[in-house]
Amino acid sequence: MRDSKNNNIDFLWNAFLRGDDKSFSAIYQQHIEAMFSYGYKLSADREIVHDCIQEIFIDLFLKREKVNVRIENLKSYLFVALRNCIGKKMSKKRRFEPIRSGEESNNISFQTEYSFQEKLIELEISGEIKKKLQTAVNSLPDRQKEIIYLKFEEEMDYSEIADILKISVESARKLLYRSLLSLRKIVDPAVVQTLFAIFFQKKSIFMSMF
Repeated sequence: MRDSKNNNIDFLWNAFLRGDDKSFSAIYQQHIEAMFSYGYKLSADREIVHDCIQEIFIDLFLKREKVNVRIENLKSYLFVALRNCIGKKMSKKRRFEPIRSGEESNNISFQTEYSFQEKLIELEISGEIKKKLQTAVNSLPDRQKEIIYLKFEEEMDYSEIADILKISVESARKLLYRSLLSLRKIVDPAVVQTLFAIFFQKKSIFMSMF
């Protein structure tokens, strides 16, 4: 499914570069909902989020005029651009410290609580356990909460997450690992393992963690 989506985006992007404006509209429609959802979690100021998304798509449209435009992963590119734009605008309003370089760069507050409601429908566990899991995730540090969102909800791979958070792929793996361990301390380990096994479809990876 993921490969099919990626191939479709690649097709649309290449069609747009060849002059098909309808393809650009399709790209916008495919990404706009996810960008708003992610943006609102990075900033409570919806005007900033809306302005950034508008600027990003205008810039993306203008990139067609440039020579040798190459975007390896469009969704990752859009999320990186959105995170950077929101960070800069928020910094200008002095709501938090300017973005720093290195491992802790782009340490934006992940403000909106994250709900697993749709994903939890797949699990045959009690409502009480589901509520505990949601509370546990929402109590995690911002960075851990964000990587769970990107990996679980947006179904991004480690290289995409690394680009967005401006860390190495190995650091992204370790960050998710620490996040899972944090959840394991709060809720039944079997529930955490099952939750992520359903998404990743690779139980063996998580068996070693728990």
